[in-house]
Order: sequence, then structure tokens, then C-alpha cells
Amino acid sequence: MRAKIEIEKISTEPLAYDYQYLLASMLLHRLKSAKGELSNFLHSHTGYKYYTFSNIILEDRIKHNSGLQFSKGYFYISAVDPDFIEGFVTGLLQESEFILGRVKFLVKTVSILRKQEIPNKCTMKTLSPIYVKTNRLDDKGNLKEWDLRPQDQKFHENLHKNLCNRYYKRYGRKPKEDNFEITKIHNLKERRNKIKNSYRKCTELKFDVQGSPELLQFAYETGLGEKNAMGFGCIEVVV
Repeated sequence: MRAKIEIEKISTEPLAYDYQYLLASMLLHRLKSAKGELSNFLHSHTGYKYYTFSNIILEDRIKHNSGLQFSKGYFYISAVDPDFIEGFVTGLLQESEFILGRVKFLVKTVSILRKQEIPNKCTMKTLSPIYVKTNRLDDKGNLKEWDLRPQDQKFHENLHKNLCNRYYKRYGRKPKEDNFEITKIHNLKERRNKIKNSYRKCTELKFDVQGSPELLQFAYETGLGEKNAMGFGCIEVVV
């Protein structure tokens, strides 16, 4: 299930480039005000969270050196559980103004989108960067986290493994078929995004994919890769 939130910027300051953590925190606050039991569950639950949200898509970007300057935009919230969409939407409509950092916004409209059936072969693109990591030994033999890019086969292995693991944890069973493969990458942009106090390497891309309809639908609803509830891995079908 997916909702589109159209917003208007009502203060003059530019929005910081690394706003995802601010947006994630605001959404959780609104969820708590509308459906406290869901918010409490997320805070007490250390496992996967089955929702994601997109970047803010700017409708009229204005050049600015110290941040994002615009007046109108929108973003998507996507979740496997309709209760979460209802909670986020209700929280945003109860109080239409919100703040990211020092920048004020106004929610103009909220639309619940018609459910999209995902074919087993299609072209997708990211609406927020995909983040995938692994553990590797450094030169001194210490095990450390490494951020992966699509040029590394481990990226694709971990992307598939993460998707299957999350599906199993959500439904308590494996999908009927567990195939998921990115067959071609059309466009790739490397990004460096801030997650709390650290920067992570992640990727925006447009890609051809084929796989189990169950897994593709689940990826559309909950995101690809890791840190989905922090606004990573939101995707859409373009063909």
C-alpha cells in the first residue's frame, strides 16, 4: 500500500541535503499521535520494519549552495500493512504543519494510491537510495562493515538475501519462489548519505528486474536493501 503526500515549504531557509533522519523522526512522531500502539511496537521491536518512504521529490528546485530550496514537492510512504499507512496519513492530517530541522512545511493533500500489481519482469527506479552492507576483514585482519555498490556481486547477493529474510520474518514462511535478479542497470548514481552521525555509501539507479511476484510486490511495498524505515530503498515501476 502506498500514499502520496504533497507538501508546500512555508519558510525561507533551505532544507539540509541530509534530511532523511529528520523526515523519519517526524513520521514516527505523527504515527505515535495517531496510533500509539504501532509506534510503541516499533520502538520496542529491534527487527525489521516493513515500511519505507521516498526522498522529497521537488517540483520547482531553486539553485542554492547550502541546501535544497523549493516551494512545492511530494513524497511517498509505502508499507505492507495498511494500518501503518493509515497511521502515518492520519497523523499528518491531524496537524498539517511539520518541521524538518528549522524548515516549516504544510501538508497540502494526501492520496492513497491504488494497489499496483507488480509483473515478474519490469523496469524499476529508486525513489530513495538503496543501502547494502557486508562484513569484511581489513588489512589488519579486523572485521569491519563495508558499504556495497552494484558493481560488487556481493551487493546483489545481500540484496536478495535481505529481501528473502524480511519476507520470511513478516509472513513466517518462505515465498513460493524466491528468485530475484537485477538483469540490467540503466542509470547509476553513487550517493553519500548521512544516517544519524555517520555517512554511508548508497546508490540510486534505474534497473531491469525479474523475480517472484511475491518478492517483487514485497520489495515495492517495503523497500529494497537495508534501513528502509530510515527512508532507503523506496522504488517504483517505470515500465
